[in-house]
Amino acid sequence: MKSKIVSALAVAALATLPVLASAGPVLIVNNALNTSEPGTTSAVTNNLTALHIAAGNTVTVVSDLPASLAGYSQVWDVSFSNNAALTVADRGVYASYLAGGGGVFLMGENGSFADRNNSILALIAQLGGGSIGFNSCFDGVQTVRAPFNNPNPVTQVNYAASGCFNSTGTGDWITARTDNTVGSGIAFGVGDLSLAPTGALTTILDVNFMMASFDQPDSQNLTRNLIRFVGDQVNPPSVPEPGMLALVGLALVGAAAGRRRQG
Repeated sequence: MKSKIVSALAVAALATLPVLASAGPVLIVNNALNTSEPGTTSAVTNNLTALHIAAGNTVTVVSDLPASLAGYSQVWDVSFSNNAALTVADRGVYASYLAGGGGVFLMGENGSFADRNNSILALIAQLGGGSIGFNSCFDGVQTVRAPFNNPNPVTQVNYAASGCFNSTGTGDWITARTDNTVGSGIAFGVGDLSLAPTGALTTILDVNFMMASFDQPDSQNLTRNLIRFVGDQVNPPSVPEPGMLALVGLALVGAAAGRRRQG
């Protein structure tokens, strides 16, 4: 009986450990007042909001980038239109936010959205992420690279009409062709951007995958994994305090000792 009591204590102690979590306040910037494709913008915004809420995040949606991003742990800028190209001021806001440890996702598109895409490339270079060029690949199937292929299983995604980057700079592929020559998604984790080493920046040159109407369930699982990646970068999972770990260790040792005595 004693060993059962001690075992119960061990289980109770484990139950009190902090849950691995990466939830936080999220800002979605969608250019809704000026978008060139209102239906697409609405579908992306609604789907992304729902997925963030399901992940435990709190969401605020705005049309235009505010002057200050204080109070948000993540910003998801899905303003893909050319009239939403990042200005010098916008890049300054994002550079400061990333240097302060924030997480940003930037949406780009295919070659018809060059102004928007070029402004994203300019921000990456400004942050020390390398000189990356655009490739008009209009790509379809690409391989999803780790860690973006888990925990929601996805091995490839079939983009409807994406653009491509011609290299990763100091980052890593999110999705790419199997030969690594080009890819539509790049991630810069904490430590990858020399001028914003505590920030995390992800970008994909395709809007359709986030609409919940193309390439299901693969594109939806990719979006979920992106949300988890950014969250884990800027809101690392909690680490149990030493005292709690010691309590759990003692309880487990006691349970083992009790079982040995009974045997």
